[in-house]
Amino acid sequence: MPAINPKGVCQIALVVRDIQKTARSFSEVLGLPMPKIFSTPPAEVAHTRFRGKPTNTRAQLAVFDLGPVVLELTQPDGEPSSWKEFLDAHGEGVHHIGFKVDDLGGALAFLEQKGMPERHSGDYPGGRYVFVESAERLGVLLNIKHDS
Repeated sequence: MPAINPKGVCQIALVVRDIQKTARSFSEVLGLPMPKIFSTPPAEVAHTRFRGKPTNTRAQLAVFDLGPVVLELTQPDGEPSSWKEFLDAHGEGVHHIGFKVDDLGGALAFLEQKGMPERHSGDYPGGRYVFVESAERLGVLLNIKHDS
């Protein structure tokens, strides 16, 4: 059985240049309240890594609850990150699809065997996230999340 449960999909995330403007637009179109905009934790809390190296990246996030899936808007800062790299190369758009997993190590080993090694990782209050190099094979990055 694969280490990624397709029913574990929990997130669709867009990288944006102006989080206030984009969140306001989604709020109007979806008929949902404007979400709180918050920042990712600092590097000393998040232990963020990008392409195998520590990074001080931070991002502003806004999250819309769409039921079993959330829509996450991410506005990156200027530090090296998967978010910034995507925005610089492609402009605004879908950055990743997120999946919750029970066994983060097992899921990452499974994906690495499929040619999709770790790209960007960090901790958040209550868990850890890892983006893997899946865009070439799948057309989008995968975000594997594990809540502790």
